[in-house]
Amino acid sequence: MSAPVGKQKARSDLARHSHERTGAASARGSIKSSVGPAKPRILDRVIDQEEDRWVRYGTPTRALWIRVSEFTRTDVFSQLANIDPSLIEPAAQRALRSEVAKVEPYRSAFVAGTPGWIEGHFVLGDGGLLQPPLDPREVIVTFPRNSKFAACGSLAEWQAGIGPIVARQPLALFALSVAFVGPLLPFVPPDYLSPLFELVGDPGCGKSTLGMLAASVWAGDRNSNCGGGETWNLTPGRFDETKLAHRHMLLLLDEANLAGASKEARKQLIHQAVFGLSNTGQRQRSGDQLTKPHAHLAVLSTSNRCLSDLIEGSEAERGALTERMVTISIARERSYGVLDHLPSGYSGAAAAVEALRAASNEHWGTAGTAFIERMQGQIARDEEAFRGTLKRVLDRHREALSADIEKERVRKCFALVALAGMLARRWGIIPKAWGSSAPAVYAVAREAAGNQKSRSQSASVTPIQQIRTYFEKHRTDVVDVSTLQAPLSKVAFEATAGFVKQVEGATELMIPARRFQEAFPQHEALMRVLRDDGQARTESGRKPKLTIKTPRAICGDGRVYCVKLDMADPEPS
Repeated sequence: MSAPVGKQKARSDLARHSHERTGAASARGSIKSSVGPAKPRILDRVIDQEEDRWVRYGTPTRALWIRVSEFTRTDVFSQLANIDPSLIEPAAQRALRSEVAKVEPYRSAFVAGTPGWIEGHFVLGDGGLLQPPLDPREVIVTFPRNSKFAACGSLAEWQAGIGPIVARQPLALFALSVAFVGPLLPFVPPDYLSPLFELVGDPGCGKSTLGMLAASVWAGDRNSNCGGGETWNLTPGRFDETKLAHRHMLLLLDEANLAGASKEARKQLIHQAVFGLSNTGQRQRSGDQLTKPHAHLAVLSTSNRCLSDLIEGSEAERGALTERMVTISIARERSYGVLDHLPSGYSGAAAAVEALRAASNEHWGTAGTAFIERMQGQIARDEEAFRGTLKRVLDRHREALSADIEKERVRKCFALVALAGMLARRWGIIPKAWGSSAPAVYAVAREAAGNQKSRSQSASVTPIQQIRTYFEKHRTDVVDVSTLQAPLSKVAFEATAGFVKQVEGATELMIPARRFQEAFPQHEALMRVLRDDGQARTESGRKPKLTIKTPRAICGDGRVYCVKLDMADPEPS
């Protein structure tokens, strides 16, 4: 029988209690005015756990916590001017700097500039505070609150909503287990890095819904298409900010095709994001504090094509990404997409996935809170023993995964997920009736390893051999152009695997552009090699293209990739 989950703390009450004690609220600790005006002044001074000094400036009803070192920068007065308009004047700024510089007593307090762990306390993304047992020490929150982290519903309601669909579904249990990895990272050996996974599959397979499911452990937003997650539609400068906002939790990045406004911008953004997210540090800018918090977190990305193919870079560039981002492919052959079987009561996979999406968008945030509270109990009881247990379990999972996964870094990622899922199940957050998490993680790991091996083998096959393999696989669906009585409609054209035509004694295979790009993720590199070897017909001119216009005998619209098969009169069956 699973261990019962302790009674949940009301996060809204916790957040309200924290705000009453710290005077912190929406932007960097401000509180909206609810009483008459008062003269702004320095209200409080503290020295934090890093020996940094802070002052609270404003009125009793509206104030900001500012690090003392930031008063050397002029932009800090732009923020304070909303509280004290006189600070737009240089004389007033100098006067306030002099006041801050006075030798005054500073009391001790913890200051949280980001969500996540701080000396046994856990600060949630909405500013709510989860305190460890018998530790009432003050925590001052200075980061901007994000309302998506405000819990909605209860743990029991969340479990009841998603349970009938995710039970005994390996990919769903895997995604949920990934969500619990973040808070464990500061307590596992330092050679375990932030794990990054991408769910890759065709539109409509349910990958974004799995991302929303995982994100619902911590956050939710009914007004967002990705629930408690974020999209890849971010500027490079936003990634550090987004990373810190999900510190020690899960970051879902949905729809990688939204990354970058151009091909080059997409390549740079994806590179910066993947390398930045896999490391705990942030980019250092002029005027930044010297010591910035380490940001461990788990990352789940979704896309139609894997990131290493989206960047369309060199083999070395793609390899660097695959070393850090583990790809989980949703095979087109899976009858139910992300589901292994159709849950009872649903007419089809689409209906089940839509119900899971709705449930993930109904209740959120309570599972993560429950997990932290159980961790805090373990840490308060004996932190060293807890760390030792985590290491032993990780070693066991790594050993179990070694037969299927060659790369140590990837093994560690899956071991972390198996550990997190095991703890969530032991603590009753993932009910035992849903099935064991570890076998689900192992199954996903084996499939991922198999897909990676297939991709590596494919890369070692010459481009023309890849085209011939495609032809043989789809031979029965390839149409001989000479048999067409009339041009096809656009829909029928795009649904056809390919067309063959005899041209000057050679056989040309023409594949609709969209089909070709789906079948060959590295289609541009492949076509360039075929073109340079004289095995492809492309379009020249002022703006050369790797495709050609579809012959009118086939369809009056669209483009095709045209490859010379150089085979002895191959005919479709």
